[in-house]
Amino acid sequence: MKNSIIELPESLEKYRDKIEKTIKPYVKIKLKEQETKPWESKLGGNPYLEIGMEYPKASNGECLRLLAQINFEEVPKIKSFPQKGILQFFILPDDVYGLNFDDPCMQDTFKVIYIPDVEKNEENLIKDFSFLGDLEEDWYMPFSSEGKMNFSLEYMPIPWGEYRFNNVYKDISLTDEEDDEYMENLNIDGCKIGGYATFTQDDPRDEEELNSFDTLLLQLDYEKECDLMFGDAGIANFFINEEDLKKLDFSKVLYNWDCC
Repeated sequence: MKNSIIELPESLEKYRDKIEKTIKPYVKIKLKEQETKPWESKLGGNPYLEIGMEYPKASNGECLRLLAQINFEEVPKIKSFPQKGILQFFILPDDVYGLNFDDPCMQDTFKVIYIPDVEKNEENLIKDFSFLGDLEEDWYMPFSSEGKMNFSLEYMPIPWGEYRFNNVYKDISLTDEEDDEYMENLNIDGCKIGGYATFTQDDPRDEEELNSFDTLLLQLDYEKECDLMFGDAGIANFFINEEDLKKLDFSKVLYNWDCC
């Protein structure tokens, strides 16, 4: 799939114009199991932390753990996203990976932190994270190994199940067969930045109070590399309002994951 050219099954070809209008760029993430430098984009491992910076904790004093870190100097440019700086995603390594089911926007058992200027002199960075200690019994992260992130720019149409899907196609009525064809051929899963999210269950933004989280900040999907998996082959998503993203304001983020 490149630019606005997509392959469609014959049953959906009559909707090509409509489908192509929904195409968005996104950054595909591929993982490679390896150790990384402090400022590199990664899954797990130790975070970028300058001497004097406070390590993120939950309100109960528990240290959160690095889920993912993105250095936007390494990422293909897409609209509204940072051009530089590091974005970090921390979660509490409990049995629900830090998800607060009552308030998935409360940054307590998870945090999203943006660092606009990156220092690449390791003498100014914390290298000893032994203070974190080993995880308590029955506490764990959704991966087994640290992984370096590699990126490529791709394109995708709106997937079936996205909370805007029915509104986008409100003037057409897909048959059951066409629904199945759409899901099978046009739902682009995988780890990604931007574009559209996919789910194993439902889009939480179907709830009106969560509609404003219109932009996919990060999606982490099942990957054999690094043994990345949320629950039973689940998918984790972080969402933000596009205007907040443009302002580099990450104080309001929606975190969700679901599985089979």
